[in-house]
Amino acid sequence: MAAFQTHVTVGLIVGYIAGLFAVVTQWIVAPFMPLCMFAAAFIGAFLPDLDSNYSKPFNIVFSHAAIIGGSAVFFYFTLQKTIPWFYWAMIPPVTAFVIRYGVGKIFQKFTVHRGIFHSIPGIFIATLATPPVISYIPLASKDVIAIALSVGIGFLSHLVLDEICSIIRFEGFKMKIKVKRSFGTAMTFTSSSKPVTFAAYFLLVVLICYNRQLLTEVFPGITAYF
Repeated sequence: MAAFQTHVTVGLIVGYIAGLFAVVTQWIVAPFMPLCMFAAAFIGAFLPDLDSNYSKPFNIVFSHAAIIGGSAVFFYFTLQKTIPWFYWAMIPPVTAFVIRYGVGKIFQKFTVHRGIFHSIPGIFIATLATPPVISYIPLASKDVIAIALSVGIGFLSHLVLDEICSIIRFEGFKMKIKVKRSFGTAMTFTSSSKPVTFAAYFLLVVLICYNRQLLTEVFPGITAYF
């Protein structure tokens, strides 16, 4: 298994390549899209390790989610003139605490490392979940797809790197090939849990339906498959 720094470095590299490709092919609309694709691939590169308890990805995602969630509640309350001031002081930090230690603990309880997050459907779920997450940002459809694909590419780079590290090991300047027991666990189509596998594919179908209009707008020929 590759280290966190290795994963994010490779994610940044593939994000740079994806952004460069989008510019050369004139795929993107907004001029700042290469930077967004760069950041999206970076995020996608560490998402598979989100199910590793107390890992850096877990702490990064849930800590930032707690901050964003608490801040969103605070700013919402500031717009409601009839809400008492102590709501502003109490509810936002409680919201942040619940997200970080409540939702986070539930997530840890129902996920295992190298589970459904390290899988092929995991790539598509991460990719298709991106458009609804960034739906509040006014972007052209092509730009939304560009960001979503960047997340997916970063995600894929993580899984591929894990598989490579399951075969190749470096000792100083020497490279040794040794197949570990973890080989093949990062590029699977199922989880060890049937309910989790079913839930993942059900979520995938829901996300496909949600993104149907966006996909058909950017890829008109895809309508034949829906």
